[in-house]
Amino acid sequence: MFALPVPPRPVTSSAPPLPRFDQGLLALVLVTGFVFSTPLVIPVVAVVSAVSAVRPEISPVPRLISLLVEQRLGAEASASMQVEGYPPAWRTAAALNAGILAVGTLVLAVGDTALAWAFGLPAAALAALASVGGVCVGCQIHARRSGDR
Repeated sequence: MFALPVPPRPVTSSAPPLPRFDQGLLALVLVTGFVFSTPLVIPVVAVVSAVSAVRPEISPVPRLISLLVEQRLGAEASASMQVEGYPPAWRTAAALNAGILAVGTLVLAVGDTALAWAFGLPAAALAALASVGGVCVGCQIHARRSGDR
């Protein structure tokens, strides 16, 4: 009848907003492309994800959210958000998505749309999981490769 007290969970820091927004928007674009039968979003998202992995400071998605935050909340909020930046673990996540989507792009270039979506939809799932759920597979890969288990 009486519940046992639940021990408090340790407080962990949340992921920086720029990469989470980036991953979420890319997942949304991929799912929208699938729903509306527009497979050409696969190479577009692959390029954006690759740019986020290699040079996030010039990637269009983090620049978009920085601009929106600056307009709504001011330059200080935008600057504080950019200080956290795009950590190496999230760059690995973007590179993982870019790699999966690159294979999907090659399959799409051959002409098999259904098989291209077999690569596009798991990439969307990984991006959505990282953005909304906080479970970042690319971050885990980065942690294992760098020895930060």
